[in-house]
Amino acid sequence: MSTPAAKSFPSGRDALSRRVGNAIPSRMKLVRKTEVRRPTIWGFLLIFLLLGALGIGLIFHLYPFLAQNGPLPQVELIIIEGWLEDAELAQALADAEPGALFVTTGGPIKFGASLLDEKTYAEATTARLRKLGVSSEVILTASAPDVAIDRTYAAALAVRRALEEQGLFGRPANLYTLGAHSRRSFLLYRLAFDSGSPLGVIAIESQKYDFHHWWTSSLAFKHVVNELISWLYIQCTRWKY
Repeated sequence: MSTPAAKSFPSGRDALSRRVGNAIPSRMKLVRKTEVRRPTIWGFLLIFLLLGALGIGLIFHLYPFLAQNGPLPQVELIIIEGWLEDAELAQALADAEPGALFVTTGGPIKFGASLLDEKTYAEATTARLRKLGVSSEVILTASAPDVAIDRTYAAALAVRRALEEQGLFGRPANLYTLGAHSRRSFLLYRLAFDSGSPLGVIAIESQKYDFHHWWTSSLAFKHVVNELISWLYIQCTRWKY
């Protein structure tokens, strides 16, 4: 005589799960089964090749994109960012339009300021231009205030105020800056000036680093990547300028 099979009773956890599941309407289920399509080995290979091509294009074209060059052919004003090194300043002077007025920019010098007669980068660059043979009569010093953020924009506003005080604002100008900083500087000066003020930009090549092969040097890499991030930040926050 066979023994009747023992009844199996659900555990407390299973019973609780069923009660919770029954209590939730079908339209409120938190998960559902679905079909997912995945690339084949050839699909993965194509994605890999496309990403590789994108990376190579980014490496070789990023610096030329950031180092924007768009000079005006004939200008009356030469705006020089005061933090340019001596070799780069001499390069800007050699390239400058004859007879133009030099406008030096920059905020306070923080390192060794107590040892210097010049207290801002604008003043220091004015002194350097005089040492290179430029007459003081054709130099306008536009020192920027001490700010924690948006130093380039503050410098651009200081240049605008100085030009307005001299009745020179609106005359055609070229902005001289360094390498990958060019696109960001030009954007901020364009925002500080108005569309009716003709402005060009010239990216001076560094005498120390090969920015065209920026991935081979840690300092050049830092310069290019930082400028890319800063430019993207400005593009995302243009409403505040």
